[in-house]
Amino acid sequence: MNFLKKYRNFGVYCFFGFLASLLNIGIFDLSHNYFHITLWVANTIAWFISNFFSFFVTKLYVFKSEMENLKKLFKEGLFFLVSRIFSLIFDDIFMVVAVFIFPWNNLIIKAIDQLIVGLFNYFSSKLIFNYQNRHLIERIKNLKERRKSRNEI
Repeated sequence: MNFLKKYRNFGVYCFFGFLASLLNIGIFDLSHNYFHITLWVANTIAWFISNFFSFFVTKLYVFKSEMENLKKLFKEGLFFLVSRIFSLIFDDIFMVVAVFIFPWNNLIIKAIDQLIVGLFNYFSSKLIFNYQNRHLIERIKNLKERRKSRNEI
């Protein structure tokens, strides 16, 4: 039972991450292989759509972060987007380089890419939405405010 509690977030993230990856791969496949959109553009379109989905399921179902107000939602969304920009850059570079180097099907390369990117995304999302991390950030802010008020006295 302790094992399930300890790894619940990771397990639920893997489930929804798998769904987001399927969405990403499906949109990439349609965009690139059927509509003949350039590889990196198709990959970026797939990234935007799957990350929009991923933001809400990660927030609500993985880390159970409440939607308290729009300000908090936009702040978390901004942090989420910034952390995912790094994965988009890696994602685009990996796809372009791997497709031209390896004679494999681009969907196999995309699946490998999604596994690597998924692990990075889990840890960056954990920093953004995890309840314990939010309290750590709040403590750091309070500590800075206390130091500032001591200096003013």
